[in-house]
Amino acid sequence: MKMRRSIKDRKDQRPEVSKRERTEDQKRRNFSPFVGADLGTFALLLAVVVFCPACSHYGKLSEDYEAYSPPAIVSPPVSQAPKPAADSQADVDFRNQKARLEEMSRRWESALNAPATDTRFFTPAPDQLSGLEPAGRDAAAAARALSSGFTLETLEILALLRNPGVISAEKTFRGKLQAYSQVSNLDEMLRQYSAFTQAVMTGVGDMGDKESPAMKFPFPGVLALKGEIVNQEVKIAREELETVRKTVVTDSRKVFWNLAYNRHAQEITGDTLELLDQLELSARKRYEVGKELLEDVIRVQIQQEKMREEQNTLKEEQKSLQTDIRKIVDLAPGSNIGLPATREPRRDLPAIDRVSDLALEQSQDLRTIRAMIGRMERMIEMAETEIYPRFTQNLSLFENKAVLQVGSIRTEAPFADVERSSVGEGLPKNPWFGLGDAYLRETREKLEALRNELKNAENVIRFRIREGWFKLDLAIREERLYTKKIRELSRLSAEVTGLRYEAGITEMRDVIEFNMTWFESRLISERKKSQIGIARADLEEMIGASLQ
Repeated sequence: MKMRRSIKDRKDQRPEVSKRERTEDQKRRNFSPFVGADLGTFALLLAVVVFCPACSHYGKLSEDYEAYSPPAIVSPPVSQAPKPAADSQADVDFRNQKARLEEMSRRWESALNAPATDTRFFTPAPDQLSGLEPAGRDAAAAARALSSGFTLETLEILALLRNPGVISAEKTFRGKLQAYSQVSNLDEMLRQYSAFTQAVMTGVGDMGDKESPAMKFPFPGVLALKGEIVNQEVKIAREELETVRKTVVTDSRKVFWNLAYNRHAQEITGDTLELLDQLELSARKRYEVGKELLEDVIRVQIQQEKMREEQNTLKEEQKSLQTDIRKIVDLAPGSNIGLPATREPRRDLPAIDRVSDLALEQSQDLRTIRAMIGRMERMIEMAETEIYPRFTQNLSLFENKAVLQVGSIRTEAPFADVERSSVGEGLPKNPWFGLGDAYLRETREKLEALRNELKNAENVIRFRIREGWFKLDLAIREERLYTKKIRELSRLSAEVTGLRYEAGITEMRDVIEFNMTWFESRLISERKKSQIGIARADLEEMIGASLQ
């Protein structure tokens, strides 16, 4: 009884639910079947309904934002992209100097590739050069060009085209030409580095000059000096190339004239040997009938043996000269080399004063020393430029690292706390100034030594020119003497003595003596002809240019 009363009391104690709450609860119970069916689909539809209007207006909002510019009273209008700054005068000078270096390289290259226009020592005829160019690459064609009857010009051109020494010197010269591009490469990299790091270098203080002197150095003037130094080095390489060419051409001329003499000497020896054979047969017959002494027959036989030995010597000398030709034109051993064509030497004698002046101007040795002097002068000038500051109206061209390098990018202490040994006492406090000044003093002494060496070389050239001119003059006079006088008189004496011997008036020993005199005069005449060519080749080698 008490339990039932308590339950009833609790029911009576529950708060009364309002009519509105009962109505909302009934609605929730009516809507619960739909929610339980697909609540996710309902959420998706709700999101589409809410956000689609926002999406449709976003594009317009973005366009308005991009096109917006604040009023001029609030802030200045946004400027367009900055135009690239105009090149400074230093950049223009740098490009001009680079173009000048490239032009120097092209001129040297064209001079090397067109030897017909090179008038330094030997200039072959264009038609002969074009005709022999295939032989420069084909050994068989070169051997055919040097078959029997080849000319001096053929041997000279083949020596220039095929000689390994000339080819090596040309390769060395081409290698020197690459130094023109190397001159500006380092400066170009420094300038690029300066451009890349310009925004990082946060300078402070007066920003009138935004670039430090270190960034401007080496300036185009130093680049020009480097170009001049390279130009002098290329001149030295060119003179070395011309020296090699000169030596090869001179060797070709000498071997040509020696081989020409060898050919004539063999012909004269053969003719004389035939004459001695006839004299020996005549003396033997006269001895058999008692009209000749035995010693006269033996005397003829002795001259025959000497002449045969002379003939063998000339043949072996011919082989040696032909081997020398193979060496000059780079032909394989055993290549067939013939005998040269008959050629008369030039007998004109140039004036000694003209020859001396031409040698002082054209000599490769003197040109090399002058180029070395020019290179050393420019090296001294560049070293002085790097050590001593150039003239300026600024207070100083030495950057103040105490204010330039600050903050997080500082790489060294603003002020030095240790005195370097490379800074000499009393000298400006520039790094390595002391060592550079010592180098300058040493280089200046070397320059004076080179200038004295040039004077000595000029005196030596004058003496050598005089000596070479004398040898050429002597060869011309002696050749004229033997060719026009002694050889003709010897021939007449031999003919008269032969007639007197046939008449029984003269003995055999007189006939042999006068015939041998005629033989020697003909040999000497041919030797003097070859000596004229050799002496002229030596004189032209001393001068450094071919005499026209």
